[in-house]
Amino acid sequence: MNIFCDTNIIMEYLQQRRFAEQVRQILIYATQNNENLFISFGSFYTITYLTERYLKDDETLTKEARVSLLRHILSGVLGTFKFANQYDSSINDGVNDSLFDDLEDSYQAHVAEDMGCDILLTINKRHLNRFDATSPVKVMTPVEFVESYL
Repeated sequence: MNIFCDTNIIMEYLQQRRFAEQVRQILIYATQNNENLFISFGSFYTITYLTERYLKDDETLTKEARVSLLRHILSGVLGTFKFANQYDSSINDGVNDSLFDDLEDSYQAHVAEDMGCDILLTINKRHLNRFDATSPVKVMTPVEFVESYL
């Protein structure tokens, strides 16, 4: 199974938000069952930025400790996820897809579709409802995935 993870899935886990436990279960399941986990290059840049900003809020960390921890976290992401191939057509389709009001979600959806992913995991499923109805990629929340596969 090819599973594409929206940026918010990774941030949910890294920042221990509401669905962090379900994301943790999905990551364990995917790893144990040799499922392919994908993210986009754009997600990695955003994860880097958001994680660095999150770590800056911890005033107990020195700059050196913060950078070291950031590198450790990002190495974990790199060891867990594969980068989805991103084609010019994915981005062009994302820009021009009238099903989407949120273009970042459009890019993610088209990259997942072009990669032949089976599932696109996201926290913001409502942004992808119209895509889900027209695409072979099934859009799921972490809770739906856990209920369906675990």
